[in-house]
Amino acid sequence: MFGYWQKSAIFAVLAMKRSMKVFYTTIVLLFVTTLCGQAQTGIRYLNKQAGLTSNQVTTLEQDHHGYIWAGTANGLNRIDGHEVFTWDSPKHPLYNLPVRAIEADKEGNCLWVFTPAGLAGCFLFDTNQLLPYTPEKADSLFRYHHKGRLYMWQYGSDKRCNRIRLNKGKLDVRTFPHEVLDICTDEDGGDWLMTKEGIYLNGFEEKLPASDSVTRMTTYRNLCLALTPREVIIYNHSRRIARRTPFPTGYRSASQCMDLAAWGDQLLIFTPERTISYHILDGVFTAPSNIQLRGGQVLPESGATVYAYDGRGKLLRLGNDGTVCTLQLMPQEVARQLNGQFPQVVALDATTEAFSTYGNGLHLLDLKSGKSTHHRSQGNTKDLIRDNRIGALLTDHSGCLWVATGQMGIACLQFSGQAEGADSVASPSLQTHITFVSVDGESRLIDTDEMELSYTHNNVEWHFSCLDYAQVNAVRYQYRLAGHDSTWQGGTHTNKVLYKNLPSGRHSFHVRASLDGVHWGAESTHVVIIGEPWWTQWPAMLSMLVLFLAIGLFLYLIVHRFIHPERAAGNAPYHPVQVSEEPGGEKSHETSVPADHQQEVSGQVSDDSTEDGGQAPLSRESSQLTAKDERFRQLLETLMEEHIEDPEFNVEEFAACANLKRTQFYTKVKRVSGLSPIELLRKAHLQHAARLLLDTDLNIDEVRERCGFTNSTTFYSYFKQQYGMTPRQYRQQK
Repeated sequence: MFGYWQKSAIFAVLAMKRSMKVFYTTIVLLFVTTLCGQAQTGIRYLNKQAGLTSNQVTTLEQDHHGYIWAGTANGLNRIDGHEVFTWDSPKHPLYNLPVRAIEADKEGNCLWVFTPAGLAGCFLFDTNQLLPYTPEKADSLFRYHHKGRLYMWQYGSDKRCNRIRLNKGKLDVRTFPHEVLDICTDEDGGDWLMTKEGIYLNGFEEKLPASDSVTRMTTYRNLCLALTPREVIIYNHSRRIARRTPFPTGYRSASQCMDLAAWGDQLLIFTPERTISYHILDGVFTAPSNIQLRGGQVLPESGATVYAYDGRGKLLRLGNDGTVCTLQLMPQEVARQLNGQFPQVVALDATTEAFSTYGNGLHLLDLKSGKSTHHRSQGNTKDLIRDNRIGALLTDHSGCLWVATGQMGIACLQFSGQAEGADSVASPSLQTHITFVSVDGESRLIDTDEMELSYTHNNVEWHFSCLDYAQVNAVRYQYRLAGHDSTWQGGTHTNKVLYKNLPSGRHSFHVRASLDGVHWGAESTHVVIIGEPWWTQWPAMLSMLVLFLAIGLFLYLIVHRFIHPERAAGNAPYHPVQVSEEPGGEKSHETSVPADHQQEVSGQVSDDSTEDGGQAPLSRESSQLTAKDERFRQLLETLMEEHIEDPEFNVEEFAACANLKRTQFYTKVKRVSGLSPIELLRKAHLQHAARLLLDTDLNIDEVRERCGFTNSTTFYSYFKQQYGMTPRQYRQQK
């Protein structure tokens, strides 16, 4: 009996242990499930408290560097994952600018900014400047990318079209002189402009043949597909007709075309009765689609309303409960608007799209099954979407979805499917960007690799980010300042570092990022040059030297002229005056000059005597020159004799005749003659003038003109400086 109860107690204990194990296992599973459920979607919110200029975000864009740009009614914002950079200086053109739309130009390294009044201009990343564009208010705007560069066609008030592009740092604007009805762009970047006169390729050439009756057009690859009331015409880039296909019997309703859409290798022609398909490569008409149009209104299959068309040929047809019913083909012009806002559609990955309407929240659509997940705010702060009025959507390079709402700022949503696609292992691929620099508390956008600062602004704080928004919270950073840090510093999640009281000189800052703390990615570098104090720079030192010399000279004059005037008088040379009586009873005063001084004066006279009209301008002795220099000297004399009266013979012609560059010619002439080329020519002309004055009866103006002097004052000045007398006095000597 006892054995039975003992066995029963043992089984009861074992059963209790088993139930407790199941209980704890359940608790653990629930906890893990909860964590996993939270990990499915990571959310970050940005609003005015986080640095945005306004909670009403109108547009989102990502440039080729990876920065997220957000436009609001109160200015432009740049997001790097950690911080928001805005232009808070009233002097900057982006300050408090109402932004309606933005477009990143990959090739031009710039951002096109649009306001409610039209295109505001092009913001250049390299110079941190906005190139303004101020035309009349535009009716409409067409823009497209070709090989990364953005081109735009903008209508003016007179229906003229302006083509706008960035060319070598400036806005290139050209006007098309016809009223434009439609613009299409092919894959090669060609513009096909439809006017009342016909179709023009690239806008500035002759119109295409047989295009004056075209009613609709679209593009396929590098072809233009044009529709007339009778046929379909295909144009190629050589401006020729590649094919003309008339409407066959039974498809004459294509002449009542309401719109065209190129889908794959088919041209869809939408009419009020049916949709006609035209095979572009074969030229065959069929009617495979059951999409019906009547009076411009879509007739859906189940009475639902069409809300959005994503521009890639897919139409989202929503039911009354907000679910997606069908996925069809439809041109963009048929898409309906809701509350004055176009619905937004962006691709999350190859199989998932995010779809929103202004007031209806967010939908995640599975393109394979057609099922959607609807996220709608119910007024709870824990909701995924805090505001159902979604104004813009953006999918960044790391797979995160950015949702701009009407009143609650921006939500950055990270879905597990996209996070798995991100590079979470290859840390060396993480590229760190130095986003901006704060100097003495003033934020400055980095526009060059080097920044020069004065010695009074030496407190520098660098801000940086890896621009991988799916993993930005898990990234660790290391940094070092060359010459200041011996090893890498940091290794934490902090994305900024401050260095105070940097000394004068060149400072190179380096930063890198990692996910695991072991494998570090490529580093980024920024150089800051702290200027020297003004009193240590050479202009200040030279100024102080000149000041000291001036003070010394002033003291010397004070001492020798006022304090000790007898020293100045005692140092003066003594020249006794002799009075002699000349024939005629007049007295002449003669000053005795020392013998050495007489030799010096006689030497000067002898040197001056060599500068008469018969002496050549090359006065340096031949014994001091090499044989090569002597030949060059003879060449100079020959050239001057041949062109002495040529008024066009200047220094450039002189050097060209000698087959030398200007700098080489100057050096050789200076070595041979001791004069510069222009001084040598002037001396030769003055000597020739002296010869003409002595040997001919030409008047002085004729002599001046033959010697190449156009101004009488200049000629008299140089002549008197050379010979010590005027030309008239010189002629009177003969």
